[in-house]
Amino acid sequence: MRKFWLRIIVSICIGILYFLYLFYSEEAYLPSILQNFPHVIISILISLSIGFSLYFSDIKLNKLISWKENLPARFIVGLLVNILITLSLIAVIGGLYIGFIKESFSVEWLWSQHQEPVIKLLIITVIAVLLYSLIYFALYSYNQYAVAQLTNMQEQRKHLKLQLEALKSQLSPHYLFNSLNTISSLIFKDASLAEDFIRRLALTYQYILDNNKRQFVTLNEEVEFVKSYNYLLKVRFENHLHLEINLPKNIMGSAIPPLTLQMLVENAVKHNIINKNNPLYIYISAIDNTNISICNTKTVAPSHVNSFKVGLKNIRQRYSLFTPASIKVTDGSKFTVMLPVLKDIEL
Repeated sequence: MRKFWLRIIVSICIGILYFLYLFYSEEAYLPSILQNFPHVIISILISLSIGFSLYFSDIKLNKLISWKENLPARFIVGLLVNILITLSLIAVIGGLYIGFIKESFSVEWLWSQHQEPVIKLLIITVIAVLLYSLIYFALYSYNQYAVAQLTNMQEQRKHLKLQLEALKSQLSPHYLFNSLNTISSLIFKDASLAEDFIRRLALTYQYILDNNKRQFVTLNEEVEFVKSYNYLLKVRFENHLHLEINLPKNIMGSAIPPLTLQMLVENAVKHNIINKNNPLYIYISAIDNTNISICNTKTVAPSHVNSFKVGLKNIRQRYSLFTPASIKVTDGSKFTVMLPVLKDIEL
């Protein structure tokens, strides 16, 4: 609403200034606005008509020609259209008014009697429209820049929030309790294995803490982390869990949000009972070098599963910040998640 009234006030001021200039250029002195009130009103009416016409014209042009994609074309077309609209409105409204107050009005008469002010009016009008177009371009560009900055900040905050949720899920008391349980049982069975388990557990937590603020890690870093994580799981489930990773070298340098593969492996472990009679198989592979497939077999579902309500939802939200490609989930005889490969992201 403020912009609407600001546009009206500016248009009124420009209309009055135009009238004062034209009168002064003809008579060489400033007029009384009250004595020339009808002329002033017409000048303001023309200015208001031009102001709102240019406003709606620019809105329409912004939809037809993008500033971002075709900046020179948008500026030139906008300038020409605005000049045409402005001169047309001046000619139509001014002509009707002069025709109303003068019985024998014609273009020839106007040109012969007021040639100099008409030329000045045309020049000033073109300059004014050019200035308007430059100011509009500057304000529009600044506004788009501000919107882009705000959007970027919002996405960064959203990403950090999702990263924090992922971190919380990996630092859960449930996971730590299971790990400590495994260590306590190993201490009496195999002290050397218990020591190795503790070292691997520390490395996994170090990876989690070191990368929780990074937007991306390389696929190779994530795979190495999953291998360490898998070692802990194999000790815990006594080799009844089988993880097979088969990824080509040419995608190992691509980007992936940290903890993505680990969360999907954990999701498979969490939702299946794993023992001698119910082994679990997890396969991580590439499909046409454009998607990463994480597929697991199904055993028996646990009666009660503790969940931090992250997992797939968290991964989907994080990927949506960086790619329009969707994450595909297939829940059939096997559970499969297809992640798009993020090749064009700089690390």
